[in-house]
Amino acid sequence: MNNLSWNTPEYRHTPKTAEWFLAGGIIAFALIATSVLLGNILFAIVIAVATFVFMLHARRAPRIVRASVSERGIEFGDAFYEYTELASFWIETRDNNPRLILKQKKILSLLTVVPVEGIHPNILRAELIKFLHEEELHEPLSQKIMEYLGF
Repeated sequence: MNNLSWNTPEYRHTPKTAEWFLAGGIIAFALIATSVLLGNILFAIVIAVATFVFMLHARRAPRIVRASVSERGIEFGDAFYEYTELASFWIETRDNNPRLILKQKKILSLLTVVPVEGIHPNILRAELIKFLHEEELHEPLSQKIMEYLGF
């Protein structure tokens, strides 16, 4: 087997406008003010810290990471998924941004989404089908919502 590898951003990045940050700040301020008025200071602090973290994350550009498929498993950035840990895969190609979606055998694990760039999805599928069951999977709703909101 040939090792397939490509470089890809760790996630899809959407540049944020000043209006995006302003809207986020207004929403956070309203939640903090409501929490304080209701006497829930701890929740107000949690909202303030979460807003700060989200704003920092929103400004950060994604790292370019290496993704590869080998006889042992799939590597994506710092993570390595052995085939014995994976239940199935799916390559989603709907919107000209192909993504490899991995389902782990662990009951409470989330789906892992790996952007595919610089390699044809059919070549990737032909290699993965040797090791994993192909099952139609879709990006988690939470990830779609976060992308819609610009994260």
